[in-house]
Amino acid sequence: MKLLELLAPAKDLQTGIAAITHGADAVYIAAEKFGAREKAGNSIEDIKKLVNFAHQYFARVYVTVNTILYDDELENAKELIHALYNAHVDAIIIQDFAILSMDIPPIAIHASTQMHNISPEKVKFLEHCGIERIVLPRELSMHEIAPFRESTTAELEFFIHGALCVCYSGQCYLS
Repeated sequence: MKLLELLAPAKDLQTGIAAITHGADAVYIAAEKFGAREKAGNSIEDIKKLVNFAHQYFARVYVTVNTILYDDELENAKELIHALYNAHVDAIIIQDFAILSMDIPPIAIHASTQMHNISPEKVKFLEHCGIERIVLPRELSMHEIAPFRESTTAELEFFIHGALCVCYSGQCYLS
């Protein structure tokens, strides 16, 4: 039997603490760099405080590293991932496949919806690449998710509400 996880967005430390206090099993948050929500960037110190708080309640913290990386950003992204690992975050949420070829610590990796995870075949491929969890597009219904579940043993994450974004998940051309 698989348990469901209630995952909430956390704009900052205070929002993350509030979400966990009110029952979230996990939160996701952006660091200062390389997160799709650039203005919501949080310091490693604040992320570490959130992790320490969350872990007291057996909740998890995932950090977005889900932008496309330029070649000159790769080393900084790697350093960020090492810092996040040292802060004991539970996983990073990625978009750029370059991260999979980096020399990074053994941190759990989730595939952002920005990776355009639109087919069971793509999900199977991501699992083969070592991705532990795949975030499905928010546009999928429960009926449409079933074939994804049948194609993989990786964890699947799906949205239970819409978003304010006008673009199709994983096909963002406005960022």
